[in-house]
Amino acid sequence: MSISSSAVSTHPISAQFIDVAGRRVLVRFAGSGPAVLLLHQSPQNSRALIAWIERLSAHYSVFAPDTPGFGYSDPLPLAQPTIPDYAAALSALLDALGIERVIVNGVHTGAVTALRFALDFPARVAGLICDGYARFNAEERQLLLNGYLPPFEPQWDGSHLLWLWARLREQHLFFPWNTATKSARMAYPAPSTERLSGDVLDILDAGDGYRAGYRAPFLYDDATAASRLTVETCIFYRAEDVLVTHLPRLQGLPTNVVAEIVNGGPAALIERTDAFIASHAANASRLNAGAAVFGAVSTRRRVFDTTHGSMCALIATNGGDLASSLVVVHLSEIGTPARIPVEVPHGSPVIAPELPGHGASQVWSVEAVTVGAVAQSVLEVLQALGVTRFSVTADGAAGAIAAALAQVSAVTDAKPRCEQVRLHNPMLLNDAERAQFISQLPDLTPHSTGAHMLAAWNWARMKALFWPWQQPTMAAARKVDAPAPVRLHPEVVEILRAGALFAPLWRTALADRVYLALAEHDGLITIQCDDEPERVRIVNTLAKTLGLVEATLSIGEQSNGVRSWQKP
Repeated sequence: MSISSSAVSTHPISAQFIDVAGRRVLVRFAGSGPAVLLLHQSPQNSRALIAWIERLSAHYSVFAPDTPGFGYSDPLPLAQPTIPDYAAALSALLDALGIERVIVNGVHTGAVTALRFALDFPARVAGLICDGYARFNAEERQLLLNGYLPPFEPQWDGSHLLWLWARLREQHLFFPWNTATKSARMAYPAPSTERLSGDVLDILDAGDGYRAGYRAPFLYDDATAASRLTVETCIFYRAEDVLVTHLPRLQGLPTNVVAEIVNGGPAALIERTDAFIASHAANASRLNAGAAVFGAVSTRRRVFDTTHGSMCALIATNGGDLASSLVVVHLSEIGTPARIPVEVPHGSPVIAPELPGHGASQVWSVEAVTVGAVAQSVLEVLQALGVTRFSVTADGAAGAIAAALAQVSAVTDAKPRCEQVRLHNPMLLNDAERAQFISQLPDLTPHSTGAHMLAAWNWARMKALFWPWQQPTMAAARKVDAPAPVRLHPEVVEILRAGALFAPLWRTALADRVYLALAEHDGLITIQCDDEPERVRIVNTLAKTLGLVEATLSIGEQSNGVRSWQKP
């Protein structure tokens, strides 16, 4: 059976975290039938394989993991993993999914791992496809190791982001990218702005850790690996592939291994790949992809389907029980990564939802982004986890979502119920302040120069140095240290990831008057703020509206720089 390049699955592609040997691994999956495992190239993640998953899942059970250390998968616990380490991690992944045998298809660096996996675990491979297998000689390896993978370190002025944009653009023009010579020039089309934006986010997800995973195939020196294969193998080199010159270096191949150049562009590669998979499908394990993933779903980070779109959440049982303990739901500020607060006492489980467009949560439609919709999705996550009672804490403008969550849980017939609300630095702005804040939000539309990334960086930095709801005059200056680049960088990554949803999230959080509904909340309400005049002014207004009074320090008690208001 051959699958045409136009065949597209009706199975939706899902993404989920699974636990593998103590690590969290994100897997994209779809379909049912013989198992096919797709391995992306570095420094990308499984997002690059979505088109392949869509087509192949019409007939097969398809799995595409993020390589350890890339995308959303935890890195291997090694300073410098080797290709055999990555191959062993694949075997552990199949163990977790309950899969015995798969057809493996790897691209470039993914092909190196795929081939080593077939060498070390031949009984688990029903067939092997390598799309561009690298066989660097000693001189080429040394050149790549010397300058191809410089450190990626955040700089105070955001220049590291523009460097990354230019570096990835060059990777589409020259190989190696840092050798801009005629001999290194590639016959590839210029990358689109959207393509570059996605590539940049791939490396931003991995951070400086991208170098360890990317370096592994450059360090790998096994000249006879392909000649020792015992499984049925096709090694394809597209005619336009930068690695096509490596084909003659594969010497002494056994009869079960075919290595050849594929002319005719992507369509020809698809046709050859589909034909190979079809001819070896009978030897692969048959299963439903969703059922396999469900059996291995992570207990620490999980993606949930909700009414308005998928939502991911971090989960820490913290010595408690989700079904009976008072669970702490923590909502991070818009544009910042979700986190498990360290100050939560032992015995209190914590769930930290990732807002739409943040972390691994789906990018919802702009129309779906409202405070009420986000709160409803959080409630559905809690229900899916069997939570019966919870408290909610929130930073900044996420306090509006926390207030809506308390409200929606009170009017919903099914549990859970919100028993406590704790807000830190809530943002209840007047009309003029809200308009000023929104007018300064960065334009995150991808720009051909990467300027949108610098806009995000400058906005986040200035937000920390000036009150963003005021004109940036001397009166609006905050008397604080400049944010350290390493602290600011994760926030900017979340801002860029949120993209088109960033401004709508802020607009709905600042415009919604749901804070006022807390007056009807019959549980404990605590509002805190940093001891700065502007923060205190805003919280005082909200506290008076809700009938809260400020807690006073006991005699001899030292202030921790945070002021607090509660019900009397």
